[in-house]
Amino acid sequence: MESRYWAWIIPKPRRPFPRRRREWWRFALVLVLLLGAGTAYAAHEQLYRLATCNDGWPSTDAWDSSGRCVGLSSGSYAFDLPAFEQVMGVIEAQNRAMPEHCQGGSVTVGVLMAMTAANAGSRALHELEGMAAGQRRANGTGCVHPMKLLVGQLGDYDDPEGALAVAKAMANRPEVVAVAGIGLSDPTTAKIANLLAEQKIPTISDVVTAEGFDQDGSKADDPSFEQCDSEASFAHGIGRDYLYRIGFRVAVQVSAIGAIAPGKPDVIAVPTGRTDPYTCTTLPLLHRRYGDVPEMKFDDTEPTTVTQTARSICASPQHMTVVYVARGRDLGQLVHSLDDNVAKGQCSATSITVLSTSDGNRLRTVESDSRLEDFRKLAVTSRSFQEGRIRLLFTLVAGTDGPRADNPNWPEFDQSFHAAGFPPAHIGDGWAINAYDAVTTVATALRLIDSRRTVNRSELNSVISGFKKEPVPGAEGPITFDNSGNRTGPLPSVVRLCPAKSGSDATNLATVEATPGAPIPECPPLPA
Repeated sequence: MESRYWAWIIPKPRRPFPRRRREWWRFALVLVLLLGAGTAYAAHEQLYRLATCNDGWPSTDAWDSSGRCVGLSSGSYAFDLPAFEQVMGVIEAQNRAMPEHCQGGSVTVGVLMAMTAANAGSRALHELEGMAAGQRRANGTGCVHPMKLLVGQLGDYDDPEGALAVAKAMANRPEVVAVAGIGLSDPTTAKIANLLAEQKIPTISDVVTAEGFDQDGSKADDPSFEQCDSEASFAHGIGRDYLYRIGFRVAVQVSAIGAIAPGKPDVIAVPTGRTDPYTCTTLPLLHRRYGDVPEMKFDDTEPTTVTQTARSICASPQHMTVVYVARGRDLGQLVHSLDDNVAKGQCSATSITVLSTSDGNRLRTVESDSRLEDFRKLAVTSRSFQEGRIRLLFTLVAGTDGPRADNPNWPEFDQSFHAAGFPPAHIGDGWAINAYDAVTTVATALRLIDSRRTVNRSELNSVISGFKKEPVPGAEGPITFDNSGNRTGPLPSVVRLCPAKSGSDATNLATVEATPGAPIPECPPLPA
């Protein structure tokens, strides 16, 4: 009785599944769970993108990344950046307008920019304005395939994965046949160039100047990357077969500086750290050009170290020549600190000449950061800068900053830029010029493709790769590329930055061009 009772309560165990069936059941369960998790994650990502940025409209084109709106926009949406609203409105209007005189089908050109990068500053706005002016000119007289622009905001490099996600979203748009821009001389930019090359997208970089950021790692310059981070992804080249750049690489800029200032400088001011390609690839070239020059290190994350560097420069009772190898972000503070020492009677140097590569152009541009703008204005309006006791010379990133005998197409750029409603003061730092010429490179190639043909990436790249003898009619003069995608031609100009009047807004600063073998040129007198 007792055993029968328990037999009723405890069921007789069933025959277990065969081993194969049990393993298959477990595999199927795991697969279902993984698929469910992946679907949930993807849905979560899409819902997150729908709920952030995009100007309130349901869309996944733009999203929040580390507190910044990044992504793509072909309309007036300006990624919550008021400064960019006008230029994005111009691009939207130009995208909608379909010029009747363009016989072929329209094409889309991507624009990748780090709009909020600290090392770009307000020049990023000028860059996009140059792109819009280039689009305006492309769709004007001589147009074959009208051009639309798709703008990609990469962010500020604090979130490299976010920037790469934007570039990937751009590359996945089948209508995009080329990309202009791609950002600054930054390790993330190298990854973006490779990503685009994998998709066979021709890319025209406008302001990247560091060594290694071309198709063969700047092999012809015999660069040294010993000063760079050991994980530098650009040492052997990037964007193979598909990358071209308008900006003069730093090896060419160092040659231009050496022609103007052949004597050995007294010191090189250089930031600590090894992660910035712009500085870590320039420093070895300067030592190769000038020999063993003492270095003064400052921490570009700690402003007080810039002030200390100025004190050290002022300690020598002689004329001092300083080569500044750092981002232009801190140059205003250095010049102001030098002047402050002079004004306090604490500078023994009889005079100071500061030489810089192309980022020195930043002192011509109003800063969006109020602290940096204060330093900039104090520097270029200071008494010692006005009197010439402190002088600043730098290479032009665009090779020129105005009309000359060797750039007959400047009037077309100037007219397009002004007709779009952009301020003339935004031209001087060179970023608008280079951006215009990046788009003009694509536009020139498009005009060589039959109007009856559908433009594809590979064909367009083949045409651009042919701009070695037949030049692009750029605003800064004829533009040609070597086999590595580097710009060829004469050395960029080196100019002296002239001071601004005290109490002025310090815009539209004049420059005078320096000539090899001649004394440093004098600036015109300031107006009374």
